[in-house]
Amino acid sequence: MSAGHRVVAAVAAAVALALAFAWPQLPTPLPAAAPPTEFSAERAMEQLRRIAARPHPTGTSADDEVRETIAAQLRALGFTVQVQDTTSLTDAYVRFGMPVVAAHVRNVIARRPGTTPGPALMLMAHYDSRELAPGASDDGFGVVTLLETARALAASQPLRHDVVLLFTEGEENGLMGARAFFAESPVAPDVGLVLNFEARGDRGPVVMFQTSEGAAGLVDTMASAAPDVFASSLSQEVYRRMPNDSDLTVALHAGLPSMNFANIDGYERYHQGTDTVPNASAATVQHHGSYALSLARAFGDAEPMVPPARGDEVYFDLGPIFVHYGARLALPLAIGVAVIAALALVAGGRRRPSRVGRVVAATCVAAVAPIVAAAVAAGVGWLAMHAGGADLGMQTARDGVKAVYDGAIATLGVAVAWAVLSAARARGVRHGEMAAGSLVVMALLAVVSAALLPGGSFLFVWPAAAMAVAAIWPRVPAYALAATIALMTVVPLARQLGVTFGPPIAPAIAGIAGLATTATFPLLEIVAGARRWSPPLALGGASLAAVATAIAWPAFDEATPRPDSLLYVVDADHASATWRSTDPAPDAWTSSVLSGASWMPVSDVFPRSKRKLLSASAPLVDVGRPDVDVISDERDGDTRTLRLHIGVQAGTETLLLGVPPASHVATASVQGRRFSTEPEDGWLDLVYFGPPPGGIDVAITAPAAAPLPVHLVTQLRGLPARAGPPFPRPAGVMPAVSWNPLYASDMTLVTMSYTY
Repeated sequence: MSAGHRVVAAVAAAVALALAFAWPQLPTPLPAAAPPTEFSAERAMEQLRRIAARPHPTGTSADDEVRETIAAQLRALGFTVQVQDTTSLTDAYVRFGMPVVAAHVRNVIARRPGTTPGPALMLMAHYDSRELAPGASDDGFGVVTLLETARALAASQPLRHDVVLLFTEGEENGLMGARAFFAESPVAPDVGLVLNFEARGDRGPVVMFQTSEGAAGLVDTMASAAPDVFASSLSQEVYRRMPNDSDLTVALHAGLPSMNFANIDGYERYHQGTDTVPNASAATVQHHGSYALSLARAFGDAEPMVPPARGDEVYFDLGPIFVHYGARLALPLAIGVAVIAALALVAGGRRRPSRVGRVVAATCVAAVAPIVAAAVAAGVGWLAMHAGGADLGMQTARDGVKAVYDGAIATLGVAVAWAVLSAARARGVRHGEMAAGSLVVMALLAVVSAALLPGGSFLFVWPAAAMAVAAIWPRVPAYALAATIALMTVVPLARQLGVTFGPPIAPAIAGIAGLATTATFPLLEIVAGARRWSPPLALGGASLAAVATAIAWPAFDEATPRPDSLLYVVDADHASATWRSTDPAPDAWTSSVLSGASWMPVSDVFPRSKRKLLSASAPLVDVGRPDVDVISDERDGDTRTLRLHIGVQAGTETLLLGVPPASHVATASVQGRRFSTEPEDGWLDLVYFGPPPGGIDVAITAPAAAPLPVHLVTQLRGLPARAGPPFPRPAGVMPAVSWNPLYASDMTLVTMSYTY
């Protein structure tokens, strides 16, 4: 190829890469002066300042204020509002290490009548936050999206169908509010379609990532009605196979047509104390609103509201174009592309005879290159974590540092795959044979994915089709088309993986980058010309330098604080107290009270747990204890039923009750609701989030011959000032949020035992 061809190829490659990174683009936030019938992010952000002023976990006074704000605003807009007040529980549902979870929840249910009888459209979000998070994004984004959508609908003519807005409480504790709504609310049977709005970060595009089964009609409506659609059927395929839940899980179990929306960028502030309004993106709120309002109007005025079920769809964004078609077409399309690819290879072979053995070898090399890239990235990642980059793997590490690392890993994947492909060329495989091998791999992946994972088949079908065009017409424009299609389909996936899972997903990112390299190799080789080894060596060196930079770059600063853990535990039975920490070692702040700490089992607090925490003695401070009263102790032959009223201290956020296996509990109930008594290890355990101020009633039936021991733990927010530490937590450090809220930092736990 001439120098001119190489320049054209280089420009084409740069354009393809730029197009791949150019989308998705967020909508511009509309100002408060926008027409009243439009969704304004500025108006919504003003609501968010009230909703996310402070942490508001289930059952707290802060959550009461949020609920009252929501209800008052909806009533002012003319919606009929009711508050569902109930105890919700998950019977034999293992969560947070406990077999039974319960919560006192109050759901806000608002309704605006339509003009025609029929099923109602429901928009859903949860208003509780995690224990230490103000919840600006999770799920303040969802709450203000529904409130601003309600305001815009109130300023418009009524829709054909009723619109129900459900604000659930207790989502963070096990989807408790949603469970209560679908199990008990008289409004639930009226619902015909559910749109749920969530957040897993505080910025970035909003993805429609989950649907009910057979949702082709819902996707078609979204494609025609919603602006700035960002969605991938691969996300749907993956999410179906993951253990993750949202409130929509309950709607799906109820068999309702549903769609789930969430943004995932800014994951480092997910569930953290930094999930605040100043960190929240107004553009992301506008994107949430563009879905909510447009789809409320589209479905709310459609007849029927829910299109007839006709299977799933394959859908994805190809730059600014949202592509969607029936999943039943995935396999025929893949087979058609494979046939076209075969014909293209035959035609190319006639034009310039290829050696079959070399094409087979090229196919093997093209298949192996992404695997080698992933393996090298896994090794580099292991070395990086053990060379001082362990902080990169923490959820709360700075997103900019993680982005540098992810970019370095992707570049490394390109470099390794490019080097593997170049090695094949150096051993006599021709340019056309190498291109043929890459096409064979992509066509095979298209057919296999269409058969096994139809929603993800687009990743291979359309690049393979473009590569077949290049095989028929082997010119720079055709190679550029193939590169553009390949990059525009796989780059968003790699970026989404990096944002969602962080550095631990490095091998997958490198493998995807390696696969993209095989698809674009004919163009890249023209760019390289005779200097076959220079680009991969340069990219490899740059990627390793970037990895080193990410390791050396501080993973935390004042804007993204490092988390640390400190718990104050009172043993009320023995009038003693200890400090506990889930950290591997004390830091400058926690060491002021953890001096001389040792690793001790936490079973004195949570008897079923085998975990060990750092522990040190602490001064005893009176933080109160629950009042436990025996309502009745009735005996009937060989059994007894003990009824207790547990009155919790003010400010109690969680109550835990445990009865050991030796008691052989037959039945148990809380607030009149019976729950499972057959956990695998024999313990009867209940964790109750947000117990009401008046306390809770528990009934336990067990054999009468033996005493009945009961272990209680109450969890209160904050650390007693009189106990320490002697100075405030420094800037750049924040309380740690555990996956298990029972271990969240800056909490006081009081343990006590009774025998009846």
